Amino acid sequence: MAELYNPGEVTVSVRNKALLAVGLLWAWAIGTVVVFMVRSMTQSPETRPDVTIFTTTYGPLIVLATIVLPAFIAAWVVKQQRDGVNVIAAAAGVGEGAGHDIKFTDHLYRALVLPLVEFVSRMGWSLMLVLALVLTYRITDSVWGVFAYPFYLKELGFTGEDVAFASKILGIFAILIGLALGGWLITVLGRMFMLTLGAIIAAATNLLYADLALGGAAMQTASDAMGFTWLVNSTANALAPLFFVAAPPSEGLARLAFTIFWENLAIGIAGAAYIAWLSSIVNKRYAAVQFALLSSLTLLIGTLGRGALGQMIEVRGYYFVFIFTALIGVIAVVLCAAEWWRQARGGSASGVVQPDPALAA
Repeated sequence: MAELYNPGEVTVSVRNKALLAVGLLWAWAIGTVVVFMVRSMTQSPETRPDVTIFTTTYGPLIVLATIVLPAFIAAWVVKQQRDGVNVIAAAAGVGEGAGHDIKFTDHLYRALVLPLVEFVSRMGWSLMLVLALVLTYRITDSVWGVFAYPFYLKELGFTGEDVAFASKILGIFAILIGLALGGWLITVLGRMFMLTLGAIIAAATNLLYADLALGGAAMQTASDAMGFTWLVNSTANALAPLFFVAAPPSEGLARLAFTIFWENLAIGIAGAAYIAWLSSIVNKRYAAVQFALLSSLTLLIGTLGRGALGQMIEVRGYYFVFIFTALIGVIAVVLCAAEWWRQARGGSASGVVQPDPALAA
């Protein structure tokens, strides 16, 4: 027996219009980024597109096409359902689309557009806050990550072996500790408390790098006081035959490892809280699409902002950029507090609002 539309669902024409509009917007955004990437990798430096111009010109348009306009399209579909306009009225099948077999475009609609419709219907105007938080939560570390190795190698003068030891051994170890610690603290202190704390410490670690850009005197003092310097030097000497074949460990390796360790620990804690929060606001029925969409948006602003940040580094230097990114992190902290207040006001510990019955049909 063929699968049919359910009562309360929008008609064929509405869903096809929504699918076409969202599909065209996403296709344009993806195509624009792909063309830019291909031109950047294949053309000569003289004809290669300028990253800063692309970011400032197309960046806002890409955000508009992938987030803002699809959200308005989903809101339009939700309004059709809530007003009872262009919907299938009864189980017996009344109105356009009644008795219509499910087609390929209908599967696309349910896979791509319906998760957006459900999310907009459930979140309402709170969606603006949620999207703002998604776009800014990881910006403090994602926006400058691509410049990390030039900073370590060229600006600070560390060797590749130093950076590999600090980031690939101690750094990964710190992330694992942060994820485990963050997961445990969520059960003790609560999801929203940890989400806010994660935003605070993620922004604060940029100040550690600001000190490192000035020479790292404070990082060295803290590392010495905590015994971290002894631990790093002992470990580096023990692993010297594996990691430091070309050159011995640098004298300032401890302060570099100390800074990377605390940043990665903060990333792990914030990451655990962020995943827990994202999991709490998606609908289980559409969890795969909604979670994938929200998580993909997490690094969007950071990725689009790297061109401007690179230019800022050339003009103002790394110290200024680290202070600037720390201040940007304050935006995420404020949004976390607002989301915490929203969930507390709604009386839901999980932050999940019951979905629209019409969409659950």
